[in-house]
Amino acid sequence: MSELPVSPNMFPPGLAVRRVAPTDNEAVRELFIACQNELLPADAERELRIRLKSYTDSSLMDDLSKPSAYYLKANRHLWVLESQEHEIVAMAAVDAAEDAPGVALLRRLCVSMEFRRKGVATLLSRRAEQWAARRGYSAMRLYVTELQSGAQSLFTKLEYAEIRQEDSGPITVIEMEKALAE
Repeated sequence: MSELPVSPNMFPPGLAVRRVAPTDNEAVRELFIACQNELLPADAERELRIRLKSYTDSSLMDDLSKPSAYYLKANRHLWVLESQEHEIVAMAAVDAAEDAPGVALLRRLCVSMEFRRKGVATLLSRRAEQWAARRGYSAMRLYVTELQSGAQSLFTKLEYAEIRQEDSGPITVIEMEKALAE
C-alpha cells in the first residue's frame, strides 16, 4: 500500500491531529490495548503473554487511566489523530524523562492497523520532536521491544540510536535516543 498524499496539516487527507480531550479517554485506552495485543505472535509463550498483559494493565492504571488529565500538564502532551468518522486512529505522547533532565520521552506511539505504512507514525514522531525542542529539551528518548521490529526500523530511519538493551523477563527492551535540533 502506498503512502497517502499529505494534507495541509501534514497528515493524510481526512485525518486531523489535535490534543487529547476528556471525551477521548476511552478511545485512547482502546487503541493502546489493540496495539499491545497485536505485538504478540500467535505462538507466544505463556510467560510472554503474562508479561505483556502486566505491562498493559500497569499502563492503563498509570498515565492511561485518564490520559487527558495526565497529559495536560506543562511538560506533557498527547496528540490524537482523528478520522473523518471521529475515530481515534493514532496517538503519540511526550513526557519528561524522569531520570534524565533535559530529555523528553516519546511514549504511547500507536497507529491502528488500517493507517499503518502511510507515514502517520513518522509525522507524529516529528511533531513530538518539534514540540519537545521548542520547550528546550535537548534529546528525545524512547523504548521499544524486540517484538516491535517495525518500530525499531522506523526509529533507526528517523536517526534514533540504540543506547542500551535490557532483558525484562522474556522481553528485551531497547532504549533509543536522538539529539534534538535547537
